Amino acid sequence: MRMLSFFAVLLLLSVLLCLSNQVFLGSAVPTMLFVLAVGGLAVFFAAEEKKKRVRLIERLNALFAGGEADLTAENEESALARHVVLTRKAAEVRGSRLDEGYRNLSSLVSDIAHQSKTPLTSVRMYAEMIGDVPEAAVIRDQADRLGFLFDALVKLSRCECGLIDENLNPAVCPAEALVSRAVSDVLPAADKKNISIRADLPDGLTAYCDLRWTAEALFNLLDNAVKYSPTGTAVMVTARAYDTFVRIDVQDEGPGIPEEEANEIWKRFTRGKIAADTADGVGIGLYLTRAIVTAQGGRAFCHTTETGAVFSMMMPRDRTGSPSISYYDV
Repeated sequence: MRMLSFFAVLLLLSVLLCLSNQVFLGSAVPTMLFVLAVGGLAVFFAAEEKKKRVRLIERLNALFAGGEADLTAENEESALARHVVLTRKAAEVRGSRLDEGYRNLSSLVSDIAHQSKTPLTSVRMYAEMIGDVPEAAVIRDQADRLGFLFDALVKLSRCECGLIDENLNPAVCPAEALVSRAVSDVLPAADKKNISIRADLPDGLTAYCDLRWTAEALFNLLDNAVKYSPTGTAVMVTARAYDTFVRIDVQDEGPGIPEEEANEIWKRFTRGKIAADTADGVGIGLYLTRAIVTAQGGRAFCHTTETGAVFSMMMPRDRTGSPSISYYDV
């Protein structure tokens, strides 16, 4: 529409120029006025077109952000707005159905795992009644493996459907309570391998996190350290405070992590080559740890030292803190 108006005015000016040249023969004034008028006209229409584009972009941004549009108006802008709104609502419906499907799947997996505990307990009990025969040992080992797999599936389903994010209740937590809770859960496995767990924590150190979930994340790091460390070694847990975050390190005396695997091992169902050859596992512990830590504004990473591997968690110190500093600098 604006282009038609522009050409219409341009045609009118051209007619006026021709008439002026007939009246003012040999004068350059009509031509100069024509050039100025055309230039001004072009600038005016260009400015109006730019304003229109800016308004359209602002309107589309508002629509993408959740705004509403007049779906009854009949113009080019309204047609585009209708398309955006309808597409957005369709995507919201698909997202809602997908979330509901994930929740139903998570509920189903949890129910199956819960219902399986009773028969697994019975299997273990009968295996104990059989006695110390090789067959009983195999039954106990397989029952324990099934129980581990069911627990892993429950944790993974909670993570995949967003239940971890929704159930996080961060608060100021003493680092000592966080470490104590995680260490107490891993002590039985450490005792079986005669691995000592030591801690070096500053007095009064606190972090802003959900105690239950963050202890679960730290337990996964400790469990890996115990699982892949040689018998009779030590696992060290240290914590340091910085301006906006708290860093917790778990250092073991195991085989370490190859540099090319340092980022890959945090993905679900991914295990390093050394880990796969050393101990059993399904590759979700580190995935869950990073998911829990990241959901609280933290970071999780690892590196290898001369004596083993160090797995680290950086958690905010308070509600506004964010561990934005690079871990290469600390």
